Amino acid sequence: MLTKKKPIYAALVLILAMLACNMPSAQASPEDLVATITAQALLVQNGQGNAPTSTPESGFTATPEFTPTNTLTPTPSVPMVSVSQNTNCRTGPGTEYDLIGALLIGQTAEVVGKSTATNYWIINTPGSSGTCWLWGNYATVTGNTAILAEWPIPPTPTPSLPAAPQTFKVHITCNMVNNPFIHNEVHIQLTWVDVATNESGYRVYRDGGLLATLGANETGYSDTTSLPAIWLIGDPPPSVTYGVEAFNGAGKSAFKDKTVTCP
Repeated sequence: MLTKKKPIYAALVLILAMLACNMPSAQASPEDLVATITAQALLVQNGQGNAPTSTPESGFTATPEFTPTNTLTPTPSVPMVSVSQNTNCRTGPGTEYDLIGALLIGQTAEVVGKSTATNYWIINTPGSSGTCWLWGNYATVTGNTAILAEWPIPPTPTPSLPAAPQTFKVHITCNMVNNPFIHNEVHIQLTWVDVATNESGYRVYRDGGLLATLGANETGYSDTTSLPAIWLIGDPPPSVTYGVEAFNGAGKSAFKDKTVTCP
């Protein structure tokens, strides 16, 4: 309680000093002085009166700065290709380019380029290094193909000669007939192994004359002819010679032939 009264007493002393300075020449009565002092003291104690008040300085409120949210750009998916039919992969867009691989059903490969004009995709060569050109007719590509660059068409290669057919065989069957004269009806079955990868086709010959022209990848041909059934003693038996070769735009392979007679 004593602590709370000290400020009041100090205020009373201050008021008395002010009144003394402003007091009129006529002396006020003690009762009036006491009443005035008491009233001033109550005003000071209640926080009223002429005590100066302060208004807090209005502070500066800065406009909040918004940190921009970074927009994440999704990483483009890697284009991949699969095929609905087994498809060859070459050094360029067409069968005139060298065959260097294939994409099989069930396999996938990464696409690294495109040739929109030729409908070919450039892919990493399946099971090997480097790239090759895949025809898009049977291809299904997934991923972002917009990131793929257009590849220039490579120069058409000068074809090399095709490899010659291997294991060439001639199987002969002879039937002697007497119509209108005695002779052998001969049935021939030709077979060989296709080892060429760039042939346009095969040519079959009989006794040096062109007998047939076949397409690429063919491995056999049948023929029917006749041979004499009777010949002079000392002469060689009648025979027939068959031959086969592969060919393309660069030329033809080595010639394979075989001569057969009736048993």
